[in-house]
Amino acid sequence: MAVSELKELLKGWMDTLLSRTEPVIEAVATLQQDWVAENADAREEGVFKDEYLQRIQTAKDAHEADEMNPQKLWELAEAYAIYKPVDPIVTKLLARLTKYGDLFFDKQRQGEVYQMYGRSLFLACRFEECLEFMLKAHACFRENGNRKVRRFNNVGLLRVYAAMGNSKECAERLEVALTQCEVGDDAMLLYMHARNGLEKTGRPRDAEILDDIWYVFLDTHDAEKKQWENFNSMGSDVIKNCKGEDEDENRNLAETIAAFGPQVKRDLLRNPFFRVMGYTFVGVLILYLFLQMADTVKKKR
Repeated sequence: MAVSELKELLKGWMDTLLSRTEPVIEAVATLQQDWVAENADAREEGVFKDEYLQRIQTAKDAHEADEMNPQKLWELAEAYAIYKPVDPIVTKLLARLTKYGDLFFDKQRQGEVYQMYGRSLFLACRFEECLEFMLKAHACFRENGNRKVRRFNNVGLLRVYAAMGNSKECAERLEVALTQCEVGDDAMLLYMHARNGLEKTGRPRDAEILDDIWYVFLDTHDAEKKQWENFNSMGSDVIKNCKGEDEDENRNLAETIAAFGPQVKRDLLRNPFFRVMGYTFVGVLILYLFLQMADTVKKKR
């Protein structure tokens, strides 16, 4: 066996040992799904799987032609990460890239490398290592970074602190990230990310702290407050429809969807935040109808 092959084999064993495979709690699994969904939202519209695979192959060929070039390695890692962020090869490529240090990149690009590596570690449930690199990215973005990358970094720190049970630090990152939001949707999505991390920890005080921060923010931001009130109003209307205020409480599935489906569909298409809520609503609706059917069958017996 060649020396290079032996090194690769030993590295593969080490990666396996370092990877945590135990199941995670519901809140952490939700945070991981949030990060994957955030990546999906950032992907270009109208680009299909074949094109992403072609980009990966092109980046792979370029890297193999110049293996010592960190820029080519970054382009390959980024191509894989955009297409499939949970792929273990992303972690492997970014681990190699971080060994170059900051010699070949400006501070913002170096921060992006650390940030993407931190996300990959988080999805692999390696939370302590994730925190290390997210803090490195934080330092890079503080020196050279815009509001958007700083907000993404603070949201990432919020997730990893929540996963590690550090609710105080999680709340601090939420407060900072709210100051970096640029449009109304940013604040709404940020609140939901924080809620996913803190509401399910089993500690009621965590959720109370979250709500305190959120409502203080709304009191000083009229546009976001109006959007939040409109969202709550729409949610209440949808719930009333689900409860069957109509005289015929035994509507079939087609009639139910026809009654409020267009409204939900429109909101899903316009706003990624409502898209998440829409999926949740559909699941609750299906469960409700199933229970109604089961109750009807039970009464007939």
